[in-house]
Amino acid sequence: MTKKAIPMSRRTLLTALPATGVALALPAAAASCEVDPLVPLYHEWLDARREWRELAGNGNWDDPRSLAAEARETAAEDEMLALRPSTLEGVGALAALAWVYVSPGTTDPEEFAERAKSYDCRAVMAIWKACTGKDGYPVI
Repeated sequence: MTKKAIPMSRRTLLTALPATGVALALPAAAASCEVDPLVPLYHEWLDARREWRELAGNGNWDDPRSLAAEARETAAEDEMLALRPSTLEGVGALAALAWVYVSPGTTDPEEFAERAKSYDCRAVMAIWKACTGKDGYPVI
């Protein structure tokens, strides 16, 4: 992928997850059964990431399908970051996005587990678990 990783700091994370706005919006959203606008974008982002990974195996980085999947992923990410979540599911979607920036970045299971003990990883995992009720690492 050609996307440049942006270091995730606590300040950046808190800016992306505006807790006070979420806390105020959650009761209203829960009462109205409102669909959080971040959730469909999260699913689009996940689909684009999966497609890009499948196509990346062809080794042709200029393949129009790979470029289109990468563009869809970037567009969904940009839209997710521009919106304010209104449900726990939306906050969980942003936590999954944040995981991309702070995740351990290795495929070795032992090294991954050790690096996942960092404060940044643990903070994102705690938000993910609280919002989704799922154990383990955020789905990316």
